[in-house]
Amino acid sequence: MRERVARLFNNLPIHRKLLLVSAIPSTALVLLSVLTYRSVETFSLDEERLNNLYQIQKTAAQYMRLVVDVETGFRGYVLTEQERYLLPARVAQDALLPVGQDLEQHIGGGELERFREVQRLVAQLIEEKERLIQAVKSGKKERALEYIEEGRGRLLMAGIRTYMAHIDQSEQQRTMEELAQLGQDRTSTLFVILGGGVLTLGFMVSALYLIARSIAGPLVNLAGAVRSTPVGGVPEIPVLERRDEIGDLTRGMREMGMQIRGHLDQMEKSEAALRLLNEHLTQSESKYRGLVDHAPFGIFTTTGPRVTFSNRYNQVLAGLDPDEPLDPAAFRERIHPEDRDRVLSGYERATAAGRPYETVFRFLHDDGSVRKVLSRRMPIEASEQPPYRYIGFNIDITALDDLQARLNRAEQLATLGQVSAGIAHELRNPLVGIGSTAALLLEDFPPTDPKRADLDVILKETKRLDRIVNQIVEYARPRELTPVEFPVSDLLDEVVKVLDAPLHAKNLQVRASFSTPGSELYADRDQLKQVLLNVLHNAIDATPMHGEAIEVTAFELARGERPGILTKVVDKGAGIAPEALAHVFEPFFTTGKRHGTGLGLAICRNIIESHGGDIHMTSQPGIGTTVRIWLPVGRRQPLKGEPCAP
Repeated sequence: MRERVARLFNNLPIHRKLLLVSAIPSTALVLLSVLTYRSVETFSLDEERLNNLYQIQKTAAQYMRLVVDVETGFRGYVLTEQERYLLPARVAQDALLPVGQDLEQHIGGGELERFREVQRLVAQLIEEKERLIQAVKSGKKERALEYIEEGRGRLLMAGIRTYMAHIDQSEQQRTMEELAQLGQDRTSTLFVILGGGVLTLGFMVSALYLIARSIAGPLVNLAGAVRSTPVGGVPEIPVLERRDEIGDLTRGMREMGMQIRGHLDQMEKSEAALRLLNEHLTQSESKYRGLVDHAPFGIFTTTGPRVTFSNRYNQVLAGLDPDEPLDPAAFRERIHPEDRDRVLSGYERATAAGRPYETVFRFLHDDGSVRKVLSRRMPIEASEQPPYRYIGFNIDITALDDLQARLNRAEQLATLGQVSAGIAHELRNPLVGIGSTAALLLEDFPPTDPKRADLDVILKETKRLDRIVNQIVEYARPRELTPVEFPVSDLLDEVVKVLDAPLHAKNLQVRASFSTPGSELYADRDQLKQVLLNVLHNAIDATPMHGEAIEVTAFELARGERPGILTKVVDKGAGIAPEALAHVFEPFFTTGKRHGTGLGLAICRNIIESHGGDIHMTSQPGIGTTVRIWLPVGRRQPLKGEPCAP
């Protein structure tokens, strides 16, 4: 009989088994929930009554404190006649009415009659206090003092305290009774919960046992058969003679195992072919990756404005570390600020139309160096809607541009050399004659003669013209270097000392810092001193009286494999307009100096380039100007007179 019932139960569908075994514990749980709800409801009512009693006691205590505050404020005012003692009394007096009404709503029976008597006494007490306060304000303080000395207020306070004590005792007695009832209800509730829980747990354990015997047991056996199968093999699933879902599962798994064995045989055959194909694909990818990563020009892809791929050389062109993860926004930030809007807006228009785009722009590196590139982008797949995908190539034309600039400058210098030689020949002799004659005439006139001032002007202008001719010749002639080894810090200290007078005249300071004080250069010391004097003198001229300190820093900075030293001169002066900044190193260009010839920075660039270095200037109007001078470290120097690009 037992086996027959077990067989019938096993043949039932799983959802009917679950419904059947869950009916008994569910019924017990419903009954337990009803009993528990009624017990908890009774317990909640007890707690609510107890909370009401606590609230009455709390409100009664608050009411009594307010009465005491009224009495205390009255006494303080009578004794000191200071209004600040009346403020807490007035606040307490205003709060007595709402607190009393709240307390009157919560109490009942004999306590309500006592409390009304308390309210009458409190009203009488307040009325007396108000009369006495008005008497004090009208100058009759003795009446209030007499009231205090006779203790008439204490009699009222004693009556109030007596009635409130009776109310408090009555409420405490009710609290004790409610606590006792609460304890009884808590015990009955716990009994219902624990007893019903144990009974429900017994029913649930019985139901779980039936489920485990009919459902979990066969599933565990199936899992054991699967675990006992060797790795890579297909398990042999025993078929259960049952008409429920588990029986169907075993039959389906047996059939599926047979199909899997057939598929595995086919996969083993195709795996060898796939492995061979992957080897060819890996080799092709390695070749492609090697070609792209080691190409001598930048290769990148974009989707819309976002860079999705960049080879190593393209990241080097932009001044990025090729070993760091690709940051699409970094490429836009590295475009020179003067070119960024033009390049991005042009590319945006090209991508919106899906057409190729070609331009020339500059990458600005952290060390201040600039790389000029020819960028060409072409769409790589047609799409009806943007964003379009592009492949681009960045070709470094810095050397080509530098070579063009060198050739142009060499031609200019050759022409200027011929012109300067003619100027020197044609102007110096007349200037010497004019100067000598003016000096002789100056000796013939007494000091008080007004014509001496005109002769002084002639002499000064003659000297200025002679200085201009010398600067033109100095700019045009080839550089002859006399290199020596010297510490950079010593040269900077010497230059600052030479400029002490103009610094003191404008009440300025130079703040110098050297990350490697012992670093030495192999260069023409006098010519580099001329460069630093010119740059610092320009910084002093640009800085206002009592302005911020001029910062001079020097530190080691390599350019590729060439070690070097970068010197920065930063002032907080008026700055240079963008349209003028591009021409500051051109000869005869000046930003407004009254006595300048516009050759100082042009000569500085020639000196720096003759040493194999470069000089750059950045400026923002109203913020200041920064000059960066980079010089190589070592004995290798360009040939004498060799022009170099900036």
